[in-house]
Amino acid sequence: MSPSDRKIGISQSHAILIPLPLQGHINPMMQLAWKLVSHGFLITFVNTETNHQRIIKANKDQSLHDSGDMIRMVSVADGLAPDDSQSFVVKFFAEVENALGPSVIDKLIRNINEKEGDQKVSCIVADVWTCFGLHTVAKLHHISLAVFNTSLVSNFAILYFSPKLVSLGILPSDGIPKEDKTKKYLSSLPPLKSAHLPWLYGGEDMFRHAIRMVKEINKIEWVIFNTFYEQEPVVLDEMSKEMSVFPIGPLISPDFLDGDRNTERRLVPSLLKPEAECLEWLEKQAEQSVIYVSFGSYAALNKLQMEELSVALEATHRPFLWVVRSDTMDSCQSVFSPGFLERIIDRGCIVSWAPQLRVLSHPAIACFVTHCGWNSVQESITMGVPMLCWPYFADQFLNSTYIVDVWKVGLALNANNNGLIEREEFTKAIERLLVAEEGTAIREEMRKLNKIARDTVKEGGSSSNNFKLFLNAITKRVNC
Repeated sequence: MSPSDRKIGISQSHAILIPLPLQGHINPMMQLAWKLVSHGFLITFVNTETNHQRIIKANKDQSLHDSGDMIRMVSVADGLAPDDSQSFVVKFFAEVENALGPSVIDKLIRNINEKEGDQKVSCIVADVWTCFGLHTVAKLHHISLAVFNTSLVSNFAILYFSPKLVSLGILPSDGIPKEDKTKKYLSSLPPLKSAHLPWLYGGEDMFRHAIRMVKEINKIEWVIFNTFYEQEPVVLDEMSKEMSVFPIGPLISPDFLDGDRNTERRLVPSLLKPEAECLEWLEKQAEQSVIYVSFGSYAALNKLQMEELSVALEATHRPFLWVVRSDTMDSCQSVFSPGFLERIIDRGCIVSWAPQLRVLSHPAIACFVTHCGWNSVQESITMGVPMLCWPYFADQFLNSTYIVDVWKVGLALNANNNGLIEREEFTKAIERLLVAEEGTAIREEMRKLNKIARDTVKEGGSSSNNFKLFLNAITKRVNC
């Protein structure tokens, strides 16, 4: 829809987007917002007030000007102070449900519709973890409702089928296995260690919450995924028997898909301010030489592991870019091995946050040491960077399994009996990935997957076609 159409009052689709208020969920939801805008949608993007203020503070140099006022950022009260801990799972999800619950979204829709005239809300797209009660709201306002799963489809599948696994006796009723065994929980999934089930970080409470989420999903007609069919064909075929699924990923800014790594015109709302100076440092490094290390916006290593990793990076004798968030330490000097910062000054760059897509797209990057968060995995694949897998919690273990065993585009880092990834394990893995024939095979598999990922979002690709099918479904429902 053109600006002139809007001026003369032609009705347009208006979507409310509701991400889970975590960095790894906000980013892909914003990429979805941009895709919807490119098809004529007006977007109301909902953040909690705490995150809204963090985004404003961290993104002063970016704007939404390319959206033509088609993306409107709004905030709702969340009851969390900016420094309030969100590390307790039960508390966090309770706060999310209070902040983004049906009464709040109903009120927001009513306020928007009173002001918008021909631009009334026509659909809701909610994160799978923020969809509670929204079926009733959508029905009340006669609008479409879809949910967005920002993780691996296989992770969603094991959550979705968990009630069935309990009824079959494969899982105990509390979701907590009594023994750590490797099992093939679903025929469409690779074997998974019991200790790596995605809800265990939050215990039985998280498992119960996941079952509640599944019950909500069963009331909703459409589920979209930040993945592409070729990544997980077997499990997507299995899920398509249960619901209407639309794999539309990878949701990556077209700026990078078009090869323009120096410009990121579209706002990607970061909760942390990136240190773009690291890009200048990368320009001085040789092609395919730099080890990039980042554990995302949540994972944190303990002091002993930080010291061990610093020794390991130094022992590789390779240049490295290491993201060490300021919230994970009181003093840089206290978490590194003695004298580390002085010794690596000529070949190491340490920042508190990095513009990750610009880093991964840089020709100097040789590999990515990652916590295996799904956004990082998709970005690494789309930029063609092989991975060393260091999963931390939740879905990251299953993501790592796919990277190493299914797609064969990375290697696993294995901890010792005390949970420590030792320097020898790290340095050997780097050599295997960057020097040995094993690494050559991994890079070749990555080149293949990278091409598939990029082709799938082009005209005629599976994700491009699925996105059109999704648009047709939700707009047809609106116009009925």
